[in-house]
Amino acid sequence: MARPKKPEERNRIRDVAFNVFSNKGFENSSFSDIAKEASVSKSLVQYYFPKKEQFVHDFIDKSLAAVTEIVREDLDIQYEHELGELYAIGYCQFYYAMFNERMNSLRMDILRDRGNTAMVVKHGIDWLVNNTNAIQVEEEEQIEKVKKTVVYVAGGAFDHLYDCMLEGRPFDVEFLSDASLALLNPFLNEPFHEGEAIRNQISPEWLEKTRKKYNRMVFTIR
Repeated sequence: MARPKKPEERNRIRDVAFNVFSNKGFENSSFSDIAKEASVSKSLVQYYFPKKEQFVHDFIDKSLAAVTEIVREDLDIQYEHELGELYAIGYCQFYYAMFNERMNSLRMDILRDRGNTAMVVKHGIDWLVNNTNAIQVEEEEQIEKVKKTVVYVAGGAFDHLYDCMLEGRPFDVEFLSDASLALLNPFLNEPFHEGEAIRNQISPEWLEKTRKKYNRMVFTIR
């Protein structure tokens, strides 16, 4: 009889793994490293996470959930466009990922894999479809085409970001964030051009304060 899975046990192993990855990077961490830090057997870790890539998917899920909660609870902005909140979520996510010492060993491992970046983009499209009426296509087949198109094109932005980081070249945060949502304009009922106005309402002090909250939400072991 198979051992019953316990959500609390799984989540604790997941959170321990996030801290291991934060210190060593995803590629340089093993199941044995996670098991040692969690004080459990390697077989138990692999029981919940047969493939190491599952940790990355969980990390992206938890990270985006944390950013969404922070933006909705702590950011006082009046959006003119339905996609204003999505833009704010993406902009803050970018800051927490790029200007955060807890992410130094992890972000390159996430960015180098197109499957991971595609997952980030898909989250954004799913949010758009499920939380707004901004998209002008309605049939499921058309929506899937929009998703695939944006995932494919936005991957180029992530590739550019990865190359800049790898080679130590500067990257334009404002351009990348605006360009990412501009990709959606052909599919929207009303084009989105609110990016600069939203950025001007998010202070560096607020970003730094909420970065610490983000780290507590994502990396605290419960």
